[in-house]
Amino acid sequence: MAGGLQALGDIFPGFERDLANRGAVSINVFGDVRYERPDVGALPQRDCGASILCASRPLIEDVLRRKVAAIANVTLRSQCRVMDIVPDAILPSVRYESGARELVAVEADLVVDASGRGAPTLGLFDSLGWERPLDTVVGVDISYTTVVVRPVGTPPDGQILVTLPDPRTSVLAGLIMPMEGGGCFVSLSQHGATERPETWEDFLALSRQLNTPTIYNAICKLPPPDGLRHFVFDESRWRHFERLQKLPRGVLPVADALCRFNPVYGQGMSVAARQAKLLYGVLDRVAGEADPIAALQTEFMSEVGSLLQAPWNMGVNADFAYPGTRGERPERYEESRQFEAALFRAVVADPVVQRAFSDVLQLMKPFDLLQDADIRHRIEAYATAEDA
Repeated sequence: MAGGLQALGDIFPGFERDLANRGAVSINVFGDVRYERPDVGALPQRDCGASILCASRPLIEDVLRRKVAAIANVTLRSQCRVMDIVPDAILPSVRYESGARELVAVEADLVVDASGRGAPTLGLFDSLGWERPLDTVVGVDISYTTVVVRPVGTPPDGQILVTLPDPRTSVLAGLIMPMEGGGCFVSLSQHGATERPETWEDFLALSRQLNTPTIYNAICKLPPPDGLRHFVFDESRWRHFERLQKLPRGVLPVADALCRFNPVYGQGMSVAARQAKLLYGVLDRVAGEADPIAALQTEFMSEVGSLLQAPWNMGVNADFAYPGTRGERPERYEESRQFEAALFRAVVADPVVQRAFSDVLQLMKPFDLLQDADIRHRIEAYATAEDA
Protein backbone atom coordinates (compact mmCIF):
# COMPACT_ATOMS: atom_id res chain seq x y z
CA MET A 1 0.00 0.00 0.00
CA ALA A 2 1.06 3.60 -0.51
CA GLY A 3 1.54 4.17 3.23
CA GLY A 4 3.83 1.15 3.52
CA LEU A 5 5.78 2.17 0.42
CA GLN A 6 6.23 5.66 1.85
CA ALA A 7 7.42 4.27 5.19
CA LEU A 8 10.05 2.06 3.54
CA GLY A 9 11.17 4.99 1.41
CA ASP A 10 11.60 7.14 4.52
CA ILE A 11 13.75 4.47 6.21
CA PHE A 12 15.65 3.46 3.06
CA PRO A 13 16.02 6.38 0.63
CA GLY A 14 15.79 5.11 -2.94
CA PHE A 15 13.72 2.03 -2.06
CA GLU A 16 10.89 2.97 -4.43
CA ARG A 17 13.33 3.75 -7.26
CA ASP A 18 15.17 0.46 -6.79
CA LEU A 19 11.93 -1.52 -6.72
CA ALA A 20 10.73 0.17 -9.92
CA ASN A 21 14.10 -0.43 -11.60
CA ARG A 22 13.73 -4.14 -10.87
CA GLY A 23 10.42 -4.23 -12.76
CA ALA A 24 7.72 -3.41 -10.20
CA VAL A 25 4.60 -2.03 -11.91
CA SER A 26 3.40 1.46 -11.01
CA ILE A 27 -0.34 1.69 -10.32
CA ASN A 28 -2.35 4.87 -9.91
CA VAL A 29 -4.94 4.71 -7.13
CA PHE A 30 -7.82 4.62 -8.18
CA GLY A 31 -7.06 5.55 -11.78
CA ASP A 32 -5.70 2.09 -12.64
CA VAL A 33 -7.94 0.11 -10.28
CA ARG A 34 -11.31 -1.39 -11.15
CA TYR A 35 -12.90 -2.01 -7.74
CA GLU A 36 -16.24 -3.79 -7.98
CA ARG A 37 -18.67 -3.88 -5.05
CA PRO A 38 -22.10 -5.53 -5.00
CA ASP A 39 -23.80 -2.48 -3.46
CA VAL A 40 -22.59 0.34 -5.74
CA GLY A 41 -20.98 -1.41 -8.71
CA ALA A 42 -17.55 -0.39 -9.95
CA LEU A 43 -16.00 2.62 -8.23
CA PRO A 44 -15.02 5.48 -10.55
CA GLN A 45 -11.46 5.15 -11.84
CA ARG A 46 -10.37 8.62 -10.77
CA ASP A 47 -6.81 9.70 -10.04
CA CYS A 48 -6.75 10.05 -6.26
CA GLY A 49 -3.19 11.33 -6.06
CA ALA A 50 -1.46 8.17 -4.82
CA SER A 51 0.57 5.48 -6.55
CA ILE A 52 1.71 2.04 -5.48
CA LEU A 53 4.20 -0.47 -6.88
CA CYS A 54 3.05 -4.03 -7.59
CA ALA A 55 5.58 -6.86 -7.49
CA SER A 56 6.03 -10.38 -6.21
CA ARG A 57 6.93 -10.75 -2.56
CA PRO A 58 10.35 -12.29 -3.37
CA LEU A 59 11.24 -9.20 -5.39
CA ILE A 60 10.08 -6.81 -2.66
CA GLU A 61 12.01 -8.75 -0.02
CA ASP A 62 15.17 -8.96 -2.16
CA VAL A 63 15.24 -5.19 -2.75
CA LEU A 64 14.65 -4.60 0.96
CA ARG A 65 17.30 -7.13 1.98
CA ARG A 66 19.88 -5.43 -0.27
CA LYS A 67 19.07 -2.07 1.31
CA VAL A 68 19.57 -3.50 4.80
CA ALA A 69 22.75 -5.37 3.86
CA ALA A 70 24.26 -2.14 2.49
CA ILE A 71 24.23 -0.56 5.99
CA ALA A 72 27.82 -0.70 7.23
CA ASN A 73 27.13 -1.89 10.78
CA VAL A 74 24.53 -4.53 9.90
CA THR A 75 25.39 -8.22 9.69
CA LEU A 76 22.90 -10.73 8.30
CA ARG A 77 23.13 -14.28 9.62
CA SER A 78 21.64 -16.46 6.93
CA GLN A 79 20.13 -19.96 7.13
CA CYS A 80 19.56 -19.66 10.88
CA ARG A 81 16.45 -20.53 12.85
CA VAL A 82 15.67 -18.67 16.06
CA MET A 83 14.77 -21.16 18.77
CA ASP A 84 13.98 -18.93 21.74
CA ILE A 85 14.78 -15.82 23.75
CA VAL A 86 16.72 -16.61 26.92
CA PRO A 87 15.72 -14.35 29.82
CA ASP A 88 18.33 -12.35 31.70
CA ALA A 89 18.03 -9.52 34.22
CA ILE A 90 20.46 -7.35 32.24
CA LEU A 91 20.66 -8.49 28.61
CA PRO A 92 18.41 -11.04 26.88
CA SER A 93 19.99 -13.59 24.57
CA VAL A 94 18.66 -14.97 21.32
CA ARG A 95 19.39 -18.65 20.85
CA TYR A 96 19.37 -19.86 17.28
CA GLU A 97 20.29 -22.91 15.25
CA SER A 98 22.92 -22.19 12.63
CA GLY A 99 23.14 -23.71 9.18
CA ALA A 100 25.58 -26.22 10.63
CA ARG A 101 22.87 -27.32 13.11
CA GLU A 102 24.76 -25.83 16.04
CA LEU A 103 23.01 -23.92 18.83
CA VAL A 104 24.40 -20.40 19.17
CA ALA A 105 23.42 -17.70 21.69
CA VAL A 106 23.98 -13.99 21.13
CA GLU A 107 23.34 -11.27 23.71
CA ALA A 108 21.43 -8.17 22.62
CA ASP A 109 20.50 -4.80 24.08
CA LEU A 110 17.27 -5.07 22.10
CA VAL A 111 15.52 -8.07 20.56
CA VAL A 112 12.87 -7.14 17.98
CA ASP A 113 10.54 -10.09 17.49
CA ALA A 114 8.84 -9.87 14.09
CA SER A 115 8.16 -13.61 13.83
CA GLY A 116 4.87 -14.66 12.32
CA ARG A 117 3.19 -15.88 15.50
CA GLY A 118 5.36 -14.27 18.17
CA ALA A 119 6.49 -17.65 19.52
CA PRO A 120 9.87 -16.40 20.87
CA THR A 121 8.28 -13.62 22.93
CA LEU A 122 5.40 -15.78 24.13
CA GLY A 123 7.86 -18.51 25.09
CA LEU A 124 9.85 -15.93 27.06
CA PHE A 125 6.69 -14.94 28.97
CA ASP A 126 6.13 -18.60 29.82
CA SER A 127 9.70 -19.17 31.00
CA LEU A 128 9.45 -16.08 33.21
CA GLY A 129 6.12 -17.23 34.62
CA TRP A 130 4.44 -14.08 33.30
CA GLU A 131 0.83 -14.04 32.18
CA ARG A 132 0.51 -13.72 28.42
CA PRO A 133 -1.20 -10.62 27.03
CA LEU A 134 -4.90 -10.74 26.23
CA ASP A 135 -5.79 -11.43 22.60
CA THR A 136 -8.51 -10.14 20.34
CA VAL A 137 -9.24 -12.93 17.88
CA VAL A 138 -11.46 -12.89 14.80
CA GLY A 139 -11.90 -16.24 13.09
CA VAL A 140 -12.23 -15.85 9.33
CA ASP A 141 -11.24 -19.28 7.94
CA ILE A 142 -10.05 -17.77 4.69
CA SER A 143 -8.60 -19.91 1.94
CA TYR A 144 -7.29 -18.52 -1.28
CA THR A 145 -5.82 -19.91 -4.46
CA THR A 146 -3.39 -17.93 -6.60
CA VAL A 147 -2.00 -18.43 -10.10
CA VAL A 148 0.49 -16.43 -12.17
CA VAL A 149 -0.68 -15.83 -15.74
CA ARG A 150 0.70 -14.02 -18.77
CA PRO A 151 -2.14 -11.90 -20.15
CA VAL A 152 -2.24 -10.91 -23.81
CA GLY A 153 -3.55 -7.37 -23.62
CA THR A 154 -6.18 -8.17 -20.98
CA PRO A 155 -6.54 -6.95 -18.38
CA PRO A 156 -5.19 -3.57 -19.52
CA ASP A 157 -1.50 -3.22 -18.67
CA GLY A 158 -1.02 -2.00 -15.14
CA GLN A 159 -4.63 -2.45 -14.05
CA ILE A 160 -5.77 -4.03 -10.79
CA LEU A 161 -9.16 -5.75 -10.78
CA VAL A 162 -11.02 -6.41 -7.53
CA THR A 163 -14.40 -8.14 -7.36
CA LEU A 164 -16.13 -8.40 -3.98
CA PRO A 165 -19.15 -10.56 -3.11
CA ASP A 166 -22.38 -9.75 -1.37
CA PRO A 167 -21.60 -11.45 1.97
CA ARG A 168 -25.26 -12.34 2.46
CA THR A 169 -25.22 -14.65 -0.56
CA SER A 170 -21.59 -15.37 -1.48
CA VAL A 171 -18.16 -15.86 0.11
CA LEU A 172 -16.08 -15.62 -3.07
CA ALA A 173 -13.84 -12.65 -3.97
CA GLY A 174 -11.34 -12.21 -6.78
CA LEU A 175 -8.24 -10.16 -7.55
CA ILE A 176 -5.95 -9.57 -10.52
CA MET A 177 -2.73 -7.66 -9.86
CA PRO A 178 0.26 -7.07 -12.17
CA MET A 179 3.79 -8.10 -11.26
CA GLU A 180 7.28 -7.75 -12.68
CA GLY A 181 8.08 -9.43 -15.97
CA GLY A 182 4.70 -8.88 -17.57
CA GLY A 183 2.82 -11.41 -15.49
CA CYS A 184 -0.22 -11.07 -13.27
CA PHE A 185 -1.35 -12.65 -10.05
CA VAL A 186 -4.92 -13.93 -10.10
CA SER A 187 -6.32 -14.89 -6.72
CA LEU A 188 -9.68 -16.26 -5.60
CA SER A 189 -10.50 -16.20 -1.89
CA GLN A 190 -13.34 -17.80 0.06
CA HIS A 191 -14.59 -17.59 3.63
CA GLY A 192 -15.15 -20.97 5.23
CA ALA A 193 -14.53 -22.98 2.07
CA THR A 194 -14.28 -26.74 2.47
CA GLU A 195 -12.97 -27.40 -1.04
CA ARG A 196 -10.48 -25.58 -3.26
CA PRO A 197 -9.71 -25.64 -6.98
CA GLU A 198 -7.00 -28.13 -7.92
CA THR A 199 -6.77 -27.57 -11.68
CA TRP A 200 -6.90 -24.60 -14.05
CA GLU A 201 -10.32 -25.78 -15.19
CA ASP A 202 -11.49 -25.79 -11.57
CA PHE A 203 -10.08 -22.29 -11.11
CA LEU A 204 -11.87 -20.98 -14.20
CA ALA A 205 -15.12 -22.59 -13.11
CA LEU A 206 -14.83 -20.98 -9.68
CA SER A 207 -14.04 -17.57 -11.22
CA ARG A 208 -17.33 -17.78 -13.14
CA GLN A 209 -19.12 -17.74 -9.77
CA LEU A 210 -17.79 -14.28 -8.90
CA ASN A 211 -20.27 -11.45 -8.55
CA THR A 212 -19.31 -10.09 -12.01
CA PRO A 213 -17.74 -11.76 -15.09
CA THR A 214 -14.88 -9.23 -15.25
CA ILE A 215 -12.13 -11.50 -13.92
CA TYR A 216 -13.35 -14.60 -15.75
CA ASN A 217 -13.47 -12.70 -19.05
CA ALA A 218 -9.90 -11.47 -18.47
CA ILE A 219 -8.44 -14.95 -17.94
CA CYS A 220 -10.69 -17.48 -19.67
CA LYS A 221 -8.71 -17.55 -22.95
CA LEU A 222 -5.24 -17.53 -21.41
CA PRO A 223 -2.97 -20.58 -21.50
CA PRO A 224 -2.93 -22.62 -18.28
CA PRO A 225 -0.45 -21.47 -15.62
CA ASP A 226 2.35 -23.66 -14.31
CA GLY A 227 0.39 -24.48 -11.18
CA LEU A 228 -1.95 -23.33 -8.45
CA ARG A 229 -0.85 -22.20 -5.01
CA HIS A 230 -3.06 -22.47 -1.92
CA PHE A 231 -3.00 -20.65 1.38
CA VAL A 232 -5.23 -21.00 4.44
CA PHE A 233 -5.59 -18.37 7.15
CA ASP A 234 -7.68 -19.21 10.17
CA GLU A 235 -7.84 -16.07 12.29
CA SER A 236 -6.74 -12.48 12.71
CA ARG A 237 -5.11 -11.94 16.08
CA TRP A 238 -4.12 -8.81 18.00
CA ARG A 239 -1.95 -9.65 20.99
CA HIS A 240 -2.35 -6.67 23.28
CA PHE A 241 1.24 -6.28 24.44
CA GLU A 242 0.55 -2.54 24.39
CA ARG A 243 -1.82 -2.95 27.34
CA LEU A 244 0.78 -4.53 29.63
CA GLN A 245 2.41 -2.48 32.36
CA LYS A 246 5.81 -3.64 31.17
CA LEU A 247 7.61 -6.00 28.81
CA PRO A 248 10.60 -8.23 29.54
CA ARG A 249 13.59 -5.94 29.38
CA GLY A 250 15.06 -5.52 25.92
CA VAL A 251 12.31 -7.38 24.04
CA LEU A 252 9.93 -5.71 21.58
CA PRO A 253 7.28 -7.65 19.62
CA VAL A 254 6.31 -5.99 16.33
CA ALA A 255 4.52 -6.76 13.04
CA ASP A 256 2.76 -10.16 12.99
CA ALA A 257 4.10 -11.01 16.44
CA LEU A 258 1.98 -8.11 17.69
CA CYS A 259 -0.95 -8.05 15.27
CA ARG A 260 -1.70 -10.52 12.48
CA PHE A 261 -4.11 -9.25 9.82
CA ASN A 262 -6.37 -11.07 7.39
CA PRO A 263 -4.12 -11.12 4.29
CA VAL A 264 -6.90 -10.65 1.74
CA TYR A 265 -6.97 -6.92 2.56
CA GLY A 266 -3.28 -6.47 1.80
CA GLN A 267 -2.53 -4.59 5.03
CA GLY A 268 0.05 -6.75 6.81
CA MET A 269 3.34 -5.75 5.18
CA SER A 270 2.36 -2.08 4.99
CA VAL A 271 1.38 -1.94 8.67
CA ALA A 272 4.66 -3.70 9.53
CA ALA A 273 6.57 -1.10 7.51
CA ARG A 274 4.80 1.70 9.35
CA GLN A 275 5.71 0.08 12.67
CA ALA A 276 9.33 -0.02 11.51
CA LYS A 277 9.14 3.69 10.75
CA LEU A 278 7.64 4.32 14.20
CA LEU A 279 10.45 2.29 15.79
CA TYR A 280 13.00 4.25 13.76
CA GLY A 281 11.60 7.54 15.05
CA VAL A 282 11.29 6.40 18.68
CA LEU A 283 14.89 5.13 18.68
CA ASP A 284 16.04 8.58 17.63
CA ARG A 285 13.95 10.30 20.32
CA VAL A 286 15.11 8.15 23.24
CA ALA A 287 18.81 8.01 22.36
CA GLY A 288 19.67 10.54 25.08
CA GLU A 289 17.59 8.96 27.85
CA ALA A 290 19.27 7.52 30.94
CA ASP A 291 17.74 4.13 30.10
CA PRO A 292 17.03 4.30 26.36
CA ILE A 293 15.91 0.66 26.07
CA ALA A 294 13.20 0.99 28.72
CA ALA A 295 12.15 4.34 27.23
CA LEU A 296 11.99 2.77 23.78
CA GLN A 297 9.74 -0.06 24.93
CA THR A 298 7.41 2.32 26.76
CA GLU A 299 7.11 4.91 23.99
CA PHE A 300 6.75 2.43 21.15
CA MET A 301 3.98 0.55 22.94
CA SER A 302 2.21 3.77 23.89
CA GLU A 303 2.00 4.77 20.20
CA VAL A 304 1.64 1.52 18.28
CA GLY A 305 -1.97 0.89 19.34
CA SER A 306 -3.27 3.91 17.46
CA LEU A 307 -1.28 2.86 14.40
CA LEU A 308 -2.92 -0.59 14.44
CA GLN A 309 -6.48 0.43 15.29
CA ALA A 310 -7.65 1.81 11.93
CA PRO A 311 -6.44 -1.04 9.66
CA TRP A 312 -7.63 -3.59 12.22
CA ASN A 313 -11.10 -2.04 12.35
CA MET A 314 -11.38 -1.75 8.57
CA GLY A 315 -10.54 -5.43 8.09
CA VAL A 316 -12.55 -6.78 11.01
CA ASN A 317 -15.67 -4.78 10.14
CA ALA A 318 -15.52 -6.20 6.61
CA ASP A 319 -15.02 -9.73 7.97
CA PHE A 320 -18.06 -9.60 10.25
CA ALA A 321 -20.29 -9.00 7.25
CA TYR A 322 -19.86 -12.75 6.63
CA PRO A 323 -22.18 -14.87 8.81
CA GLY A 324 -19.50 -17.48 9.52
CA THR A 325 -17.00 -15.09 11.09
CA ARG A 326 -16.10 -16.05 14.66
CA GLY A 327 -15.42 -13.70 17.57
CA GLU A 328 -16.87 -10.66 19.25
CA ARG A 329 -18.09 -7.90 16.98
CA PRO A 330 -16.51 -4.47 17.50
CA GLU A 331 -18.41 -1.87 19.46
CA ARG A 332 -20.93 0.11 17.40
CA TYR A 333 -20.59 -2.42 14.60
CA GLU A 334 -24.01 -1.78 13.05
CA GLU A 335 -23.38 1.96 13.09
CA SER A 336 -20.07 1.44 11.32
CA ARG A 337 -21.75 -0.71 8.65
CA GLN A 338 -24.29 2.01 8.00
CA PHE A 339 -21.51 4.55 7.75
CA GLU A 340 -19.65 2.31 5.28
CA ALA A 341 -22.74 1.97 3.08
CA ALA A 342 -23.12 5.76 2.92
CA LEU A 343 -19.37 6.14 2.42
CA PHE A 344 -19.30 4.05 -0.74
CA ARG A 345 -22.31 5.82 -2.22
CA ALA A 346 -20.49 9.06 -1.57
CA VAL A 347 -17.26 7.67 -3.08
CA VAL A 348 -19.10 6.98 -6.33
CA ALA A 349 -20.68 10.43 -6.49
CA ASP A 350 -18.05 12.71 -4.94
CA PRO A 351 -14.36 12.85 -5.99
CA VAL A 352 -13.45 14.61 -2.73
CA VAL A 353 -14.76 11.70 -0.67
CA GLN A 354 -13.11 9.16 -2.94
CA ARG A 355 -9.73 10.84 -2.49
CA ALA A 356 -10.15 10.89 1.30
CA PHE A 357 -11.19 7.23 1.26
CA SER A 358 -8.17 6.36 -0.90
CA ASP A 359 -5.80 8.10 1.52
CA VAL A 360 -7.27 6.19 4.47
CA LEU A 361 -7.43 2.84 2.65
CA GLN A 362 -3.82 3.20 1.51
CA LEU A 363 -2.69 4.03 5.09
CA MET A 364 -1.53 7.48 4.03
CA LYS A 365 -3.89 9.36 6.34
CA PRO A 366 -5.56 8.46 9.66
CA PHE A 367 -9.12 7.13 9.69
CA ASP A 368 -10.15 10.36 11.42
CA LEU A 369 -9.94 12.04 8.02
CA LEU A 370 -13.33 10.48 7.24
CA GLN A 371 -14.69 12.20 10.35
CA ASP A 372 -13.52 15.63 9.18
CA ALA A 373 -16.50 18.01 9.23
CA ASP A 374 -16.57 18.58 5.46
CA ILE A 375 -16.00 14.93 4.55
CA ARG A 376 -18.53 13.74 7.12
CA HIS A 377 -21.10 16.19 5.76
CA ARG A 378 -20.51 14.92 2.22
CA ILE A 379 -20.90 11.28 3.34
CA GLU A 380 -24.04 11.97 5.37
CA ALA A 381 -25.64 13.45 2.29
CA TYR A 382 -25.79 9.87 0.95
CA ALA A 383 -27.07 8.21 4.13
CA THR A 384 -30.56 6.80 3.60
CA ALA A 385 -32.99 4.60 5.43
CA GLU A 386 -31.69 1.68 3.35
CA ASP A 387 -28.65 1.56 5.64
CA ALA A 388 -30.76 0.37 8.53
